[in-house]
Amino acid sequence: MDNLLHLMILYLIYTGLSFWLFNGNFLSPSFVFSLSLSIMLCLAYYTATTMGMLFAIGLKTFSIFSIAGLLFIVTELCVYLFRTSSGSLKLRTEEVKHEPLRISWQIQICVTLLFAMSVVIAVFVLYANTGGGDWSSRMNAYKELLLHRPDEIRYRFIVAQLFKVNIITMDLMGYVMIYNLTVCNVPIKHVLIYILNALLYAVFSAVYSGARQSAIEVMLFLMMIYITLNMKPGGKRKIYRFIWKVIPVLILVAALFTVTGNLVGRAKTQKSSLENLAEYICGGLYSFNYHIDDPSTKIFGQASFAYVYAIPQNMGIIPRDDENMATGKFDIYGNTVTIFGRWYKDFGTIGVFVMTCIVSLLYSLAFYYKLLYSNNIYSEHHLTRIFYCQFMTGLIWAGYDDRIASLLTIQNVIFLISLRFLFWLLIRKGFKLV
Repeated sequence: MDNLLHLMILYLIYTGLSFWLFNGNFLSPSFVFSLSLSIMLCLAYYTATTMGMLFAIGLKTFSIFSIAGLLFIVTELCVYLFRTSSGSLKLRTEEVKHEPLRISWQIQICVTLLFAMSVVIAVFVLYANTGGGDWSSRMNAYKELLLHRPDEIRYRFIVAQLFKVNIITMDLMGYVMIYNLTVCNVPIKHVLIYILNALLYAVFSAVYSGARQSAIEVMLFLMMIYITLNMKPGGKRKIYRFIWKVIPVLILVAALFTVTGNLVGRAKTQKSSLENLAEYICGGLYSFNYHIDDPSTKIFGQASFAYVYAIPQNMGIIPRDDENMATGKFDIYGNTVTIFGRWYKDFGTIGVFVMTCIVSLLYSLAFYYKLLYSNNIYSEHHLTRIFYCQFMTGLIWAGYDDRIASLLTIQNVIFLISLRFLFWLLIRKGFKLV
């Protein structure tokens, strides 16, 4: 218990330190990373003291987490100091004239029809692959298929492709909605169809994946877009006011998380919303600590680069494992292992430290400072914001699981190319059906 308490306090210090070092930027990689781990550790301490969950973490777990968290901050600090000394973080002071981003009405209607059709198809696939019973029992059976026998799901290919199209379209539509509302002050009635599309996407993604995570990620994506649009001198007050307004919404979302659990096949529970959320989020820490002395993986980077290995596996170049390389074994609280878990499984303690520095370097150098600052946030770098906010989910879920592995996929390459093409076609060129 003492190790858990000390680690929680340490990460709260890391969060405050990151906020101070990087000028109160809420989307600084170190701040997001530290905040994610802090929230998870606070919930873990809560569950340990009130729910009796087994969170007496060992000294080894404490050491890995504490050193890795410090290395993440130090790496970003090195990038920040380097770019500050080179003068590349200076921003121009002139304003850019902002015009609303416009997508033709015909395209908006087509997108709404696409999302509605996707919901219908996802429900059809659900019913086609489950035997009977009420909605909850069908979702539970479907979730078991997704986790253990995905190759047996009929018509899975169709909904998988629809999901790829939908998430690209949702990111573009979501950005246009927030940009027009926030920067151009368009009336909310002009973006009602975008709100409808977001709701339809949330329903589709929940049925498609048997989980609520994709819907939550869309909400977080929209929040991050708003913050990036106000990351400029004079904009921080708007961000602070926004965060205070969002807190009640997040509390409502936490309550809905429990209420909607039955709709996606989770067992009914008598636990409170906070207890249910805490158990869900903290499973990664429990699993990491429980498996810390297990043997390492047999193939180099087997768990960390599972999605990369999927390509040669499908081609028959390397054999498939008996279990999913990306998720591994299930434990009492799930199969998540925090951002460090798969790195530790593959590369050991030193590997965790090396991977932590690499990830911090990539987010800081390739994403945050290079894309947001050197490109000048006063300029209309729309795709920069979309890409950064989409990939930030890898750090938002750091306390829960390793989402960095899922970024190393062909699907993400297609996402980048397709989103750039759609932006050019629908907004730059103003494509219309007639």
